[in-house]
Amino acid sequence: MIYTGVDGEKVFSVEKPFLKKDWRATKKLGKKICVIPSDLCLVKVEQAFSKKISEIKSFYTLDVEERYGRVNWDVSLYNDLVFLGVYRNFAAQDCFNVELEVFALARVLQVLGYQDGYLLDMGRRKTTLVKCEEGLLKSYRVILKGGDYLTDVVSQKRGITKEHAERWKIEKGLELEEVLQGIKHILSSVGLSAESEPLILSGGGSKTKGLKDLLPRAESHHFCEPELTSAFGASLKFIVKNPYPDFVKRELTDKELKVSAILAATSMSLFFASYLLLGFLWSSQKMESVEREEFKKTFPNEPIVSLYDQVKSKVSTGEPYELTKKLSELTKRVKQGVKIYSIEFAEGSLRIKGEGKEEVVSLMKPQKVKKTPTGSVEFELEIK
Repeated sequence: MIYTGVDGEKVFSVEKPFLKKDWRATKKLGKKICVIPSDLCLVKVEQAFSKKISEIKSFYTLDVEERYGRVNWDVSLYNDLVFLGVYRNFAAQDCFNVELEVFALARVLQVLGYQDGYLLDMGRRKTTLVKCEEGLLKSYRVILKGGDYLTDVVSQKRGITKEHAERWKIEKGLELEEVLQGIKHILSSVGLSAESEPLILSGGGSKTKGLKDLLPRAESHHFCEPELTSAFGASLKFIVKNPYPDFVKRELTDKELKVSAILAATSMSLFFASYLLLGFLWSSQKMESVEREEFKKTFPNEPIVSLYDQVKSKVSTGEPYELTKKLSELTKRVKQGVKIYSIEFAEGSLRIKGEGKEEVVSLMKPQKVKKTPTGSVEFELEIK
């Protein structure tokens, strides 16, 4: 399997041989994993209030929409930590999956074997600092100042063109006082001191002449050119295990949907059969007497009806179980070609979320629809 991290125009691919744990870099292109720039992301690491991912997702569904509106997001649970990832204003076209740049950079530290450390990524228009503790992302900081900012400072201070300033910056680096002060300002803004260790440098800005003299404990990594670090980290998303949100939509196929309905019907049949069987096995005068006494204590004003008689009455009416009936109706409403992402049964209603072509979804008469950037529509269908 080949995965390709895509960071703008920069790409990096890795190949994982079948049935082997190792991976290697390759020039071939595979499934594209697009990097969402760190300034378009929001990542939070918080203490979990529950051990159930379903409860956590329900909470963040309301919290994220209330705080940030309609955005793309995902959440994951690892031990007692919740990792929340949010991004907006990014069209993920022709991408197998996406990866937030913050998670991609944290994964690079993981691959390098650092349990605790920093990674400073200095690009042309921004600088990102990622901090990991005990092998996991702890925090990060992003400022919209990078190589272009340093070029502008030189241009303004020296009164020269940006093209001339760019050449001087590359040739002299921190020998220019403007570049030195600009770098110090960037490091201070992201909260990094010269004593921070260990520190990995990445991004085109890490090549700035004299930077390693300013940060003597800083190191580079050998896996790829510094400019490709984010793409490299993204390419390993499905190869190097980590607990971060994966932004993978889980969907139920038509076959799985039908199997769910069959299993539900079978389970309820077994449920009723077990009650009937117990009634036959334990029916005796003594048992009926105890049953009547307990029923009278609980319901003193109601006529005495044994549990066996109640179950028998329920079954004899031919009334189907509520969930089974709704699943049966769902199989009739859902059309061929749509994707089902979730099914929820609560308070007597069956709620389904999914995606499909607009002309197909409209035939299902859903309660809510929303167009996606890819031209399809997401829908919510409720069967009461």
